[in-house]
Amino acid sequence: MSRLTKSGGLWIGLTVWAVGCGPPADDPGGEGAPPGPAAAERASALLGALLDSAWARNLETRPIIRLREGLDVERLPDLGYEEAEDRAAFSRRQLDRALAIDAAALPADERVTLETVRWQAEMAVEGHRYFWLRSVLTPYSSVLRSYSQIFPLVPLEEEEDLDGFVSLVEQVPSHVRDLEGYVRGQFERDFIVSSQSLTPVIQLVRATAGEAEGGPFALPAGRAGGLDPDRVAEARARIGEIVRDSIKPALEELAAFLEGPYAARAPAGVGLSRYREGRDYYLYLTRLHTTMEVTPAEAQAAGHELLAEFRGRMADIRDRLGWEGSAESFHEHLKTDPRYFPTSHEEVRERLLAASTRMLERVDDYFHGVPEAPWDARRLAPELEPAMTYGYYSAPTAAEPTGIYYYNGSNLDQRSWLGLASISLHELISGHHFQIAGQRESETLPDYRRNTSYTAYAEGWGSYASFLGFEAGVYEDLYSEYGFYILESFLATRLVVDPGMNYFGMTREEARQFMRENTLESETQIATESLRYSTDLPGQALAYQMGKRKLLELRARAEGALGAGFDIPGFHDVVLRNGSVPMVVLEGQVDAWIHAEGGGR
Repeated sequence: MSRLTKSGGLWIGLTVWAVGCGPPADDPGGEGAPPGPAAAERASALLGALLDSAWARNLETRPIIRLREGLDVERLPDLGYEEAEDRAAFSRRQLDRALAIDAAALPADERVTLETVRWQAEMAVEGHRYFWLRSVLTPYSSVLRSYSQIFPLVPLEEEEDLDGFVSLVEQVPSHVRDLEGYVRGQFERDFIVSSQSLTPVIQLVRATAGEAEGGPFALPAGRAGGLDPDRVAEARARIGEIVRDSIKPALEELAAFLEGPYAARAPAGVGLSRYREGRDYYLYLTRLHTTMEVTPAEAQAAGHELLAEFRGRMADIRDRLGWEGSAESFHEHLKTDPRYFPTSHEEVRERLLAASTRMLERVDDYFHGVPEAPWDARRLAPELEPAMTYGYYSAPTAAEPTGIYYYNGSNLDQRSWLGLASISLHELISGHHFQIAGQRESETLPDYRRNTSYTAYAEGWGSYASFLGFEAGVYEDLYSEYGFYILESFLATRLVVDPGMNYFGMTREEARQFMRENTLESETQIATESLRYSTDLPGQALAYQMGKRKLLELRARAEGALGAGFDIPGFHDVVLRNGSVPMVVLEGQVDAWIHAEGGGR
C-alpha cells in the first residue's frame, strides 16, 4: 500500500494563512517585499533549534514517546510540583523563542509548525496555574492506567532488557507513593473528588497490580520467548516479590487513605464549579480541548442544535423502516430485543474489523494513500472494563507495530452492536489509526510534530471519519445508519452535560436524566460516562462534535469556494498532511489551500 505521505507536493510553495502569520507575501493586500534568503535561513534554523529542544524534552520525560521510538524507558514520569514548575519554565522559554522567530520568513509548512508550537507553549504556561486541580483519581486519566500502557510495550529482545524491565517495576512503589502525595496535596487544598466516583476509583487502585502473572507488570510466556528461560524465570520471580511486597502494599495504603480521611470529606456533588478557581479552570479546559475560542454556553447551544438535527434524521429512518409507533417505543425495541446485542466479545471484534475493512475498500475515493501500519481490535484488560464505557485506541510503537482499538467486552447484554460500525470508523479506518499512524509515518514532519496531538483535531477527525463512512455507504443497512445517529446523539449530549455539570451547576442526576432522554445508552454506560465528564476529563468530551463541526464547516467553505474544482482527496490531504494541529491553525491551512486552488478570486 502507498503511504499517506506519498501524495506529493501539496504544500510546496503554498503560503499558509495561519494564526498570526498575516497575508501571503505576494498578496496585493500585503505590505513589503518577501523576506530574503538570509532571513529565511535564519528563521528556519531558529525553528529547528526550537523543535530539537522540544523533542529532546519529550524523549526525556515521556515514556510513551520513548516506546514509540524504540528507546529504553529508564524512569517513570515525575509527578511532583517541582517538575511541573520546571515544565512551565521550559514552556515559557519555548514561547519566548517562538515569538522571536520571523514567521513571514518561513516556508508554509514551517509556518504551520511555528504557530502550533506557539499555541502549545501558551496553553502550557497558562495551564500551570491549575496544577492542583488536575484529575488523577479517575479511570481514564489516572496515572495508574499508564502502567497498562507502558509495561506491556517495553521491548524484551535482549537479556539486559530484563534487568531494565525489573528496574522499572522497582520504581512503581515509589511512583504510587508520589501519586498519594499529590492526592494528599489536593486534599489539603480542598480539591477532593466527589464521593460518587470513589468506589470505582478504589476498585481501580486495588486492581492495578493484578496478579503477579496477570497484571501489567507480568512477564507472560510470549513476552520473552527468545531469552534464556532461567533468566526469565529469575526476573519473573523478582517481579512477583516486588508486586507482593511493595506494589500491593503501596496501593493498599492509597486505597486506605481514600476509604478513610478522604472519603470522610468527599463532597456529594460533582463538577469543577464547586472548587475554588474551578470555573476558570473549565474555561481553560474548554479552549484547551476544542483548540478554539469557544465558551461553555456556545458548546451547549451547539449540542442542542445537533440533537434537534439528529432527531429529525432518525425519524426519517424510522419512517423508511415502516415503524408506526413512537420514537420511544422504537428505542425500547432496540434496547430490549436480543437481536441487536452481540453474543460474545469475539463477535464485537469481528464487527469492528468488518466495518473498517469496508471503508478501506472505498479509501481511494477519499484519500491519496493509507498508512502502512497494520490495525486490529482487541479486548480491554479486565481491570479497566468496569470503569470504561467503550475503550481506547493505542497507536503503533516499536514494540507493538500494530495500531489497536481496545474495546470493552463486558456486559454485552447492555452493549448494542448498532453503533459498532460507527465506533470502528472513528477508532480505526479512516479515523484514529488512519490519522495517527499516517502522522507517525510522515517523512516530512519533524520528530516533535510527528508525536503531537490536539484533542479537537484527533477526536474531531475520528467523528468526521464516522460521518465519512456514512457518506461512503459503509453502513450496511438502515439499522446501522440508525446506529450512526445514536452515537452522534450520544456525542452531542456531551456538549450539554459536560459544561452543565462543570460550569453551570447541573447535578449528575440531572445530567443522567438528560442522557436517558436523548441517548440509547444503558444505565451502566450513562453511569460511567457521567463520571467521566464530571470528575475525570472535564472539557475533553467537547472535542468530538466541536472538532467535527469545524471540519465540516471548513469542507463546506472549500466546496462553496471551489465549486466543481473541489477535490475531496485534496481536501483530506490538506487536513492530514501537516499532522495534528490546533483547529485555529488548521483553519488557516484550509483557507490557504482554497486560495491556492483559485477559490475566492
